[in-house]
Amino acid sequence: MVKILNMTIKYNRFHLLFLTVVLIFGCKEIKKEEKAPITPEAQLNEIMSFWPGRYNNDQQIIEAQKAGEDIWLLDDTGKNGWLQIESHYIKLNNPTIGENVLYVEEYRDHEPDSIYRQRIYTLNIDSTKTIRVKMWTFKDKKKYVGAWKNPKVLLNITAKEIRAYPDKCDLIVTKQGDTYTMKMNGMDCAFGDKVFNYQVKLIKDMFSYRDKITELSTGNIISTAAKYAYHNLDKIE
Repeated sequence: MVKILNMTIKYNRFHLLFLTVVLIFGCKEIKKEEKAPITPEAQLNEIMSFWPGRYNNDQQIIEAQKAGEDIWLLDDTGKNGWLQIESHYIKLNNPTIGENVLYVEEYRDHEPDSIYRQRIYTLNIDSTKTIRVKMWTFKDKKKYVGAWKNPKVLLNITAKEIRAYPDKCDLIVTKQGDTYTMKMNGMDCAFGDKVFNYQVKLIKDMFSYRDKITELSTGNIISTAAKYAYHNLDKIE
């Protein structure tokens, strides 16, 4: 009887040891592999796939109106409140300007002639493996207005027709989770006593922006909208 009891105890000890080993190695097997960080090249490709499209913040404007907040209209009523913006981001195949090129045209209050912003964006990866967005203005500010209706005309844009903002005004891109954040570097984008600060957040099917102009000497705000809150534009096409 004692012999049988001892054998039972030994068997149970062996069985527990075996289960412990199985659990340890089993946990190692099912441990999730860490994902490799996405490369700057892959991030740039993703940005160029996300951004092109037609956007507006109509839903945000509706919610702001319901909350009794000011809407800054073209006649300047509600000044400094929320802006109603429609944006067109068009990917261009124009290697004379850059490898990754976007045409940007934005207007206010559903009035295509009320241009809010018209730019060329070129995106690249610098020597530090940082993605940068360089903004260009048009020398002739009327020639391509409304080009989003017929994007073929944009294929004829030449480098001589646009002027780049200085490197100090580039948007520096970082990724946090699923969101690409693009910001000017601190107080760098300054001209005289004015500092320009434009910021963007981009995810699939939506981008957000905010901008302001401040005094370099005092930090006081000269101009902004909605207290420098992000305007959230949903992709509608």
